[in-house]
Amino acid sequence: MPTYLSDDAICLRVTDFSETSQIVALLTRSHGLLPLIAKGSKRQTQKNTMSGPLDLLTSGEVVFIPAKGAAELGTLAAWELVNHRTQLRADFPALNAAMLAAEITLHLLQPHDPHPPLFAELDAALELFTSSQRTRAIVAYAKSALDDAGYAPQFHACLACRKPITADIPLRFNPTAGGITCQTCPTQGSAGQGLATTGKIAIALTRLPKPTTLLTQSPDRPADPTALHSALQLLLAHIESITHKPLKTRYLLPSIFNLRPTPPTPD
Repeated sequence: MPTYLSDDAICLRVTDFSETSQIVALLTRSHGLLPLIAKGSKRQTQKNTMSGPLDLLTSGEVVFIPAKGAAELGTLAAWELVNHRTQLRADFPALNAAMLAAEITLHLLQPHDPHPPLFAELDAALELFTSSQRTRAIVAYAKSALDDAGYAPQFHACLACRKPITADIPLRFNPTAGGITCQTCPTQGSAGQGLATTGKIAIALTRLPKPTTLLTQSPDRPADPTALHSALQLLLAHIESITHKPLKTRYLLPSIFNLRPTPPTPD
């Protein structure tokens, strides 16, 4: 007799498996990241147990059979669509931010490891992406994902000399070491490496609230897309250093921040 479990879920990835079935990755509130096979999900029949499309970034209630033994995939038994996020799909920069957030989540989390707070942060970020807080929200979500996964970088003091960061000093961020260093204090074994940044950006990152807070308390100051873009570059470099694989959605950053792409350098 199979064991059926249910949970709130956000769809992070959908891959066709056959003419009628799909492999999906769902972030669930209580069971963490779930890789599932959705048998017959593409077949429109009366026996289909899905109340709506299982599309990327949709939210719903999932009923599933957990994977057994060495099996990597559980089985999706039913899907009750709650939010198709129509507004998000109609806003190109917002959709791109959501796709980046989904990939960040997949990079940092291991299957079956519950992260209820991060589920709430992703749900809040998806709401914020269609608002004026889009650029703040994607940086706040990347920071929250690193914090919740246990990889929070250090921005409040130099990794080498431990001197507190002030706004008026140039700095370097070392993705491998996961923190800030003064330009005159290279991290051991990484002299000359790192991304140039400023004390102002480092301090802003330490103070940046989580998406759930942004959703209820909008900051007084308008967002600075250029500064937020620079801050996100630091976080993404740290994520790529941790996971040893590039983020495929990096190319979406100019759209998310309404910045012009950097033209290629001539040979």
